[in-house]
Amino acid sequence: MAQTTTDANGAYQFTGLLPGDYLIKEESQSGWTNVSPVQIDQDNLTSGQNLTDQDFVNVELGSISGHKLEDADGSLGTTGDQTPVENWTITLYKDDNHDNIADPAEQVAQTTTDANGAYQFTGLLPGDYLIKEESQSGWTNVSPLQIDQDNLTSGQNLTDQDFVNVQLGSIHGFKFEDVDGNGKFDGTDTPMANITIELQGDVDGNGTIDTVDTVTDANGYFSFENLRPGEYTITELFTDGTTWTPTVDHDNDGIGDATTTVTVLSGQELVAVSGQEGPLDPLQDEVDVGDALTFGNHEVSVLGLTPGFWYNHEYVWDAPISGPDNSNGKVDGNGVSLASKLAAAGTIVQPDIANLLPGNLDVDSDGHKDLVFQGSSGNLVIEWDDAQEIVGGQNGKGGDKLGDFVRYAITTLLNDAGVPNFNAPDGMIADIADWLIQNGGVTQQGGNYVLNYNNAKEAGKDGFTTTVKASSTAWQSSVGGVPSGSSIFADMNATTDSAAGNNLLLSQTQVLSALDETDHFGLVASALHYSGSYLQLHV
Repeated sequence: MAQTTTDANGAYQFTGLLPGDYLIKEESQSGWTNVSPVQIDQDNLTSGQNLTDQDFVNVELGSISGHKLEDADGSLGTTGDQTPVENWTITLYKDDNHDNIADPAEQVAQTTTDANGAYQFTGLLPGDYLIKEESQSGWTNVSPLQIDQDNLTSGQNLTDQDFVNVQLGSIHGFKFEDVDGNGKFDGTDTPMANITIELQGDVDGNGTIDTVDTVTDANGYFSFENLRPGEYTITELFTDGTTWTPTVDHDNDGIGDATTTVTVLSGQELVAVSGQEGPLDPLQDEVDVGDALTFGNHEVSVLGLTPGFWYNHEYVWDAPISGPDNSNGKVDGNGVSLASKLAAAGTIVQPDIANLLPGNLDVDSDGHKDLVFQGSSGNLVIEWDDAQEIVGGQNGKGGDKLGDFVRYAITTLLNDAGVPNFNAPDGMIADIADWLIQNGGVTQQGGNYVLNYNNAKEAGKDGFTTTVKASSTAWQSSVGGVPSGSSIFADMNATTDSAAGNNLLLSQTQVLSALDETDHFGLVASALHYSGSYLQLHV
């Protein structure tokens, strides 16, 4: 019996052997397996015989290893955004028929990824292998589902056979009517249902931009689900720029937007309202992006007509409180009155608007409907004949602001009732009434406050029984929760066409006050194009 080890050339030799039968056996070593038998039986070695080529042939076992990873942005081109996924099943097939199809009969091993997302198959003979990951709901592949590894060689340790996936994400937004136009869902704002919302982006990850539409539900919510990570543009198709205007500023330029852009990462559920979708999908993480997925719209009011219009066309608001209206302006050769033409052109809503005015009072019994302003402290009444005279008056003299205030108050009420799509800003009519009850000089009559005015021509008099100077507290300061006269007046002025002698220019999102400088318009002021904001366009 003898024992030796192979040299650098893999050679071994036993010498000085007597004739006889011999067995030659190699040791077994971990990580290796036999191709030839582990023992060679040599019977009847003869005298002087030198027996050669008694070779042992082995192969070193190999291995295949890799990771299961989640890629945040779904792009293999970016780095540093991959995290391990554990407990994911990986299956190994030995593709002996070399068809690159994972036949069940060819399965040789199966494992699951560890906390580092790693998996490993060891003790592998040379050959062709297929490595395949399981498919799970809510996930999609960035790398191939199956890795084909042809010709694993003896002793080869094949690493970095990684599978990269992403979790599908979702977008959940909110749509509301922004009554006060402040860009926030508050106060009397209400959700808007059945509004079309459009999403554009690579939904399925095939490199092509997809377009998907949905509509808001009864709570103003909308959703887009099963989204690949990526950038998405969401647009509300409701805004037409004429009747409505967007109020939520998505790009921080101070102007409301009908479009927003968000980025969905793997497994993210982007929401405008926390908890909006109820219990979370266990695969997804809720990310509250608030205004980024909130759309508000405010109904845009057109500019009203001027005091001069209502003075020169009193026949459109002079109908008697009862009986037929026989005063509708001049009649053309076809018998069509001026009032009817104005209504047909859309300047006013109907030939006579008297019945559209609030209230039904005739406190001086002159047969005409008086103007009623409904305030928080009571109703302010201006007799019809007084209103007809005041609205045609001139700017006040000597710093007296009361006549100007009342003239534009009358104009605002007539615009609110008679101009198509004009809406007096929230609270304006009430502020007018409250201010005049406090400062205009009134007489209480039958539960209402009637503005004192003597329309008889008096030299040096304007008909009012009191004076409000530009320097007065009533004009300059808020008193008892009622805004200052100057503030209310500027707000009324801003809602009328050609306010303060300047030109009011409208765009989809802006109201601009500009002064005609002959060869150009000089910008005086600007505000967002909705009634609650351009009230502050004080020129």
